[in-house]
Amino acid sequence: MWLKSSMRAIGVKVALVTLVNNNKYHKAFYWVKGRYLSASDITLIQAAMFKDYYHFFRQNHQFLMFGLLTAFFGNYGQSFFIAWFGDSFLSSFNLTNAEYGTVYSSATLVSGFLILWAGALIDKISLKKFTYGVSGGLAIACLLLYLSEDLWQLVLALFLLRFCGQGLMFHIAFTSMARYFENNRGKAIGVVAFGMPLGEAILPALAVTLISTLGWRETWLVLGVFLLVVFWPIMNFLLNRSQDRLSLYDETVSAQPNETKAQWSRNDVIKDYRFWVLIPVVVAPAFIVTGIFIHQGILLSTKGWSEQWFALCFTIYAFSHLKSSLIIGSMVDKYSGQAMILYYLLPMLLGIVCLALPFSQSYWALAFMFLTGLTIGAAGPVVGSMWVEIYGNKNIGAIRSMVTSIMVVSTAISPILFGWLFDSDHSYQQVMNYLIGYIVVAILLMKIFVLNTRKSTEA
Repeated sequence: MWLKSSMRAIGVKVALVTLVNNNKYHKAFYWVKGRYLSASDITLIQAAMFKDYYHFFRQNHQFLMFGLLTAFFGNYGQSFFIAWFGDSFLSSFNLTNAEYGTVYSSATLVSGFLILWAGALIDKISLKKFTYGVSGGLAIACLLLYLSEDLWQLVLALFLLRFCGQGLMFHIAFTSMARYFENNRGKAIGVVAFGMPLGEAILPALAVTLISTLGWRETWLVLGVFLLVVFWPIMNFLLNRSQDRLSLYDETVSAQPNETKAQWSRNDVIKDYRFWVLIPVVVAPAFIVTGIFIHQGILLSTKGWSEQWFALCFTIYAFSHLKSSLIIGSMVDKYSGQAMILYYLLPMLLGIVCLALPFSQSYWALAFMFLTGLTIGAAGPVVGSMWVEIYGNKNIGAIRSMVTSIMVVSTAISPILFGWLFDSDHSYQQVMNYLIGYIVVAILLMKIFVLNTRKSTEA
């Protein structure tokens, strides 16, 4: 009996190694059905997956680095980075917290609406020219903050940061990967998504150091000059070295004027009910995370967690964000974004359940941040690939700009909505229960009206 079991285990091990060596590591996870999957087996499978990423990166490193760096510098306009200058803005411009919040939300809302128009230009303008224009606007925002003395200059600078940084730089990174990669789209978006956690790990510490040594205005001058002196020449070099990939896409489009795959226009997408059913699922991570993090003080006081501990949990958040982007990016190439959209919110759902439970031990914060990071990391490859799979890549810039616009507007609304709920004496547990209900209903509606329809159509 022991010999028979041993031989069977050896046979499974040989089959597992064979699958992994042929880059069929997705199948390996399920083929062994867990009974013989040891820690060393998991390590073997993950090592093969990252080896596959390594070869993919070596073959396409110029264009992937362009996307990654574009996403990294887009962090200039993210809330987690701008927040480090909040106290300086308040004192320098004599603003109250409410006034600053109004200015910031207004700048975000206006940028969200304008992205609807500006984001579509990536379908009509060369990628290099569009990137020069957007990054130039981001540099102007940095220089304007350095020179700012009046409130209108702060408002204009914040608008440009949110519009060019949070909105269009990330739009460029993800749209270009979705458009110019066909077979490895999920991997490409997963690699580029690394730009965000990289910024979360580097930029806050850099900001604190520069502000303490130079001052907040001089910090923005350094950031703006660095963008022009470092990013511009590197971006130009990387895109010049990626002309084969860009030209291949143009030649493919020209050679197939009558594509068998549908190529939707933005007007067609607006009329498609599936798009509007998918939107609540797509914007949920940004909407929820922004609301929770902006009002994290209420969370910490409710649970009794220290700021130092919660800040430490961000390292776990960044780690799970990164690993999820890479692993899910590879799985999207195997199963498609449409197949995985049903599941990508489940880790965040479990994370919110951790906050809704009446427990305050510190490890619940760790669990929430780890699970939420998994969903945030999966969002890029899953959602980015899904739009191309459903609507084609010819007008993906216009379609993604509409999605980005809605997402940016949602991040401007969520802090106000969360604040109103807390001010209206809704407990933290109640608000978390509302979010749980929102996610469950959104997933069910998508399952009924989108995924079931797709299956019946394919059948």
